[in-house]
Amino acid sequence: MNDLMYEGENYTELLTIKYAADIKNLSRYIHYFENKKGDDVATKYDGEQGESKLKFPVYDSTLLSFTKEAGASSLMDQNYMYKYRQYRISTEKAEKEAIKDAKIRDIDLLRAILSRYVLEGRFKGVRWIEATERGIFYDVLVKFVELFDFVTRDNNRIGQDV
Repeated sequence: MNDLMYEGENYTELLTIKYAADIKNLSRYIHYFENKKGDDVATKYDGEQGESKLKFPVYDSTLLSFTKEAGASSLMDQNYMYKYRQYRISTEKAEKEAIKDAKIRDIDLLRAILSRYVLEGRFKGVRWIEATERGIFYDVLVKFVELFDFVTRDNNRIGQDV
């Protein structure tokens, strides 16, 4: 297979060497996110002695494991907003279309989308719920696996159940 070059990056090499281990590792969460909705991954904590004025989400342990592993992976991009501007993504619809239409050369865009939700979720309580509810985590993981499979021409699925 010819190496795919775009803006000086060898995307085949990025997928097979730099990101392969992290894609394989995170792909085992695909099954988890497949049918999850926002309410399935978090509950509102009301306080020990009844209703509290300040409610905050308590996340499912699998979601926490995913965000911890994703946050420590090579797929994270601290400058994710730059890619959003570069690709002119300003709406939820544009974000979903960008994921669906992503090609190998758009690996950095997929990284940016994943990074946005994983990193912002650390300080914005609803971001992880939103990503689960809208299927962002699922769609990005499936696209990573699809691109990885295309590059490696491997017919075996790398996603495993959690």
